[in-house]
Amino acid sequence: AEELRDTLLLLSGNLDFSPGGAHPFPAEATWTFTQHNPFAAVYDHSRRSVYLMVQRTRRHPFLALFDAGDPNASTPVRSQSTVPTQALYFLNDPFVHVQAKAMAARLIKAAPEDNARMDLAARELYGRPAGDSDRAVMQDFLTATAANLPGLTEPERSIELWAAWLRVLLGTNELLYVD
Repeated sequence: AEELRDTLLLLSGNLDFSPGGAHPFPAEATWTFTQHNPFAAVYDHSRRSVYLMVQRTRRHPFLALFDAGDPNASTPVRSQSTVPTQALYFLNDPFVHVQAKAMAARLIKAAPEDNARMDLAARELYGRPAGDSDRAVMQDFLTATAANLPGLTEPERSIELWAAWLRVLLGTNELLYVD
């Protein structure tokens, strides 16, 4: 879970390499927490996942979805699940949308045309150049998706198209699992 979150931030160019600091807890004088109203906060940031605040009473939503360790117990071995909600996360979650848009903007700036962008994306995501089948699927996807974005002008249109394509690539087994 932690490596996956860090990868998403790194690929988007949004990973903050600075060391973590104190979390912005509310002032102690304002605490009204009880057994039935426990403290529950998620302090998201762009630093590495090792700096995320982990609560014992409520797991971080991202870490829980991708099988992070139980904060209440020693976890020498983590279970590994593959469930539909993980795939849906890559298509629908605002965090992934932000990272995909940032990566799309970076790719569009770095490469002038779609095949060059696909090659750069494949190298960054998978550590290999894009193949002919990758390019064919990409072109089909971009063509079909472009029909659903009639009101956008450049560069917003290209960023939206590539962000949608990158959300698909970010959820692939080739990125998520090491063979």
